[in-house]
Amino acid sequence: MKIKGLIFDMDGLLIDTERLSYEVLRQGCAQRGFDFTMDKFLGIRSLSIAKCEEKFKSYFGDDFDFEGLFRDRERLMTEHMQQKGVPMKKGADNILRYAREAGLSIALATSTPLDMAQAQLTSIGLWEYFDKVQSGAFIEHGKPAPDVYLAASDLLGLDPSECMAFEDSPNGVRSASSAGCVTIMVPDLSGPDEELQKLIFASVSDLDEAIEIIKNNKE
Repeated sequence: MKIKGLIFDMDGLLIDTERLSYEVLRQGCAQRGFDFTMDKFLGIRSLSIAKCEEKFKSYFGDDFDFEGLFRDRERLMTEHMQQKGVPMKKGADNILRYAREAGLSIALATSTPLDMAQAQLTSIGLWEYFDKVQSGAFIEHGKPAPDVYLAASDLLGLDPSECMAFEDSPNGVRSASSAGCVTIMVPDLSGPDEELQKLIFASVSDLDEAIEIIKNNKE
């Protein structure tokens, strides 16, 4: 196996935003009279906005104010990060720096809207590392469908099998794996179960640990 490109998820992988997202959504649901548990949150991670809406309405009914909830979520998360900064995950800067120095192509494949992703990654000096960016907001079928990873690898001019993908969530792993990428899981809120173990090349504790895997498999 000779890897030519790397594709990264963002939330929960490069930046530590999943816990904040859960708390904001939990509070928003409580204000609307609903109990949003961690189990429910784990079910929506990495999903496209359209898929998230389907999930929330399956949880709380077709009349649930999904649009209002997610408008509030984006506003509150943006305000929080403007005040306290964007928290970087361990090894995020190191792995991107290594990839650039090693001459590997680098893409971002995120379900987050492009302007929000750019602002967050720019604030911590990571945006400049990406050769290409694919936001799920511009993809008809978001994660866990393979489309965003197929599009990202196409932007890099590579076959998915030539790309190593990095994901923290089950839906993200399913997306990258079904696209044909060599998939590395860096668990955030939950680790790989028996199903996910069959889909991943490896599971590592942080992105620093993943650098050695790249070294052993790059072209």
